[in-house]
Amino acid sequence: MAKHSKLGTAFIENFQNVAQDVAEQEIVKCLQKISLLKEEMAADPKLSELKEMVKDLAGGYKSVIKVEKAKIDFFVEKIEEIQSGEVNPTSSAK
Repeated sequence: MAKHSKLGTAFIENFQNVAQDVAEQEIVKCLQKISLLKEEMAADPKLSELKEMVKDLAGGYKSVIKVEKAKIDFFVEKIEEIQSGEVNPTSSAK
């Protein structure tokens, strides 16, 4: 029942013993509604404006996150080199 927690009790009770053809029709209706809502979201100027604002604001954070991930990758490679004996960890030529 947890996977249906977004559905109201009345909805579940109404469709508990649904016939296959009705279930299929309801699926088509849901898919059509989802498609329409996605189109409305894409056409919503306020939502588009806010998405751009979030994108701009998040850009700085994402850039720093990428640098930190690159540092992690670098150090993981160095550790692998040390563990495999490719480099001498006490050497100045690291």
